[in-house]
Amino acid sequence: MTASGTTINRQRLLEAAMRVFAESGFRGATTRKIAETAGVNEVTLFRQFKSKSALINEAAEMYARQRSEHDLPIHPVSPQEELAEWCATHLRLMRERRDVIRKCMAEVVEHPQMAECMRKGPDVVHEQLRRYATALGRKHRLKLSADEMNVACMMLQGSLFADVMGRDVMPELFPRPLREAGAQYARAFLRLLGIEPGAMAPGRRETSGTGNGGHAAARARNGKDHNRSRTARRT
Repeated sequence: MTASGTTINRQRLLEAAMRVFAESGFRGATTRKIAETAGVNEVTLFRQFKSKSALINEAAEMYARQRSEHDLPIHPVSPQEELAEWCATHLRLMRERRDVIRKCMAEVVEHPQMAECMRKGPDVVHEQLRRYATALGRKHRLKLSADEMNVACMMLQGSLFADVMGRDVMPELFPRPLREAGAQYARAFLRLLGIEPGAMAPGRRETSGTGNGGHAAARARNGKDHNRSRTARRT
């Protein structure tokens, strides 16, 4: 088999493992069922992975890599916009995998090895957010300790997780509409840190010709100038 064929089969097996695990749990996700779902034979599965546990563990790593691809910038510029996009993206990624997340949580007592799989994605996300928040703290001279910053990040991370897990059951508890939830979580997080959501990074100024605020200010100035001209003509 060619290298490209091996890579394709490996990817199929990883994706199949996630689907079958979400439907059947660890015990029900047999290697035969995973292989059939992937469209390969069981021998191919064992050539690629030593065991079912190794396969499911790598599938969790694949999910963590997907989340790591959607990082926050190293140097914050527009915190509200950057965090809103980041929150919305990770809400979507978790919603796409929520069946797997729920199954992991349900089976972690019986299969404690699942705990290592469960934390891969959250660890990636927490490191992204903590690094970004620390950079914000330096730029805005926030008087927060490292522990306080860590707690703030965990509060945002926990809110995103609760949204994904609980919105279907208790929709009235979460920001609506769903498409604006990311922006609302970002705004609350910035205020928790002590930063006004519309604040730019120090050293940058929003010009009057850009953004809704800039356009509004320009219109206000133009209106005042027009009124002064009319008054001068009357006198």
